[in-house]
Amino acid sequence: MPKETQSRRYSRQRNPKVPPHVSIGIVRRISGLTLDEVCDRVEEITGDRPTKGALSAIENGHRGASQQLIAALGQAYQLPAGSISTTYQPRQAAVAHESRQVIHRKAAC
Repeated sequence: MPKETQSRRYSRQRNPKVPPHVSIGIVRRISGLTLDEVCDRVEEITGDRPTKGALSAIENGHRGASQQLIAALGQAYQLPAGSISTTYQPRQAAVAHESRQVIHRKAAC
């Protein structure tokens, strides 16, 4: 086969399909769980209890979640391991520069 035919054939392939995504808030509501119940389950799994506000912020996309919390949420919702994924990257700690000056103000009496 000539090269032109080969490259044209491959360029006509369909784009890969992305699997459907469902928000964890929807999973929670379909499961019939409240935020408190999910917090309780996560605490049983990890030993740490997230706040309802933190879970709500994660569900609404206002906050990211650690891999440990994502794994615990998957267990809390009784999903197969690895069912919940994210592109969240934790923030790196700010590095203090030596040239940075801190100004302290005295409180007015």
